[in-house]
Amino acid sequence: MVNAESIKRWLIKAAPRIIKATMKGFFWFVLLYLVPMLILSISGIPVNLFPDYIRLLGAFATITVFFVVAAELFSKTVFQHAFNMAKAIVLMVFFVYSLNGGFLTANFGAINVTVDLRVYLAMVLTINFLGLTKSALQALNFLSERTETSQPIKRE
Repeated sequence: MVNAESIKRWLIKAAPRIIKATMKGFFWFVLLYLVPMLILSISGIPVNLFPDYIRLLGAFATITVFFVVAAELFSKTVFQHAFNMAKAIVLMVFFVYSLNGGFLTANFGAINVTVDLRVYLAMVLTINFLGLTKSALQALNFLSERTETSQPIKRE
């Protein structure tokens, strides 16, 4: 049965991680959403010129902040690495969706502009795949170190 004393001890133990996760989440939100929106408003570029990309910017910031906070809350556990792997997979899907498979089309009245970004999309996907591989290897290393320290070797 859970009593008030055990909850208090858990909160004292988890408070530094919660504070650190909150600070990191706020930092990434400012960096990924507020700064680009501030730059757009200062530069005089009308925000309604690219409404879909403003929405995608918000989605990207939300995804990144969620996974940064979740990984920080579960730091020093295997779930930290699981969240990092999930972040890499979700971001790969997000980039393919947001870049429309590598072809961007913009209509400016009677002018249609199509840009081929498949090479850049391949670079971004490669970087995310390397991040996924890194997180998987870190999870494997974490589990192997945990196994080595938790089970002593019996010598006869």
